[in-house]
Amino acid sequence: MNTNAINRYRKNDKAVSPVIATILMVAITVVLAGVLVVYLQTLPQGGGGAENPVGLSVTKNTAGNWLISVSSGGGQNLADVSLSVTNANTGVSALSSKLNVIPAAAGVYNDNNGNSKIDSGDSILLNDTATVDPGMKLQLLKGESVIGTVKELPS
Repeated sequence: MNTNAINRYRKNDKAVSPVIATILMVAITVVLAGVLVVYLQTLPQGGGGAENPVGLSVTKNTAGNWLISVSSGGGQNLADVSLSVTNANTGVSALSSKLNVIPAAAGVYNDNNGNSKIDSGDSILLNDTATVDPGMKLQLLKGESVIGTVKELPS
């Protein structure tokens, strides 16, 4: 068999030219860098010590008082956590107090197991005489961090 006939069909032994290979390597590097940036943006920003969010549920009892129950999370000291009730529309504060010193006229914190920490089963009773109305936003704050929220008190 004639070797010239075989070589006629085989024009180029190279799979990819060096220019195309370089372009592909740069493109792959850019895509991987983009994926890495997106992944790193989803990681928590804090430096460890993240707070356990506190699950809250709200009901209005027959006396017209608000009963806020701690359903999950917690572990924070009562003296470190503040209760904030604000008008959701205007941002005006209706009540702001540390949990361990809620004014008696406004309500009381019920520490279910007496350990001076927020735990599942604890509750906050806000009296009907307090300036807390349906539609207001209730938050538990530790410093400036929100650890529990009720977006809107029910009617």
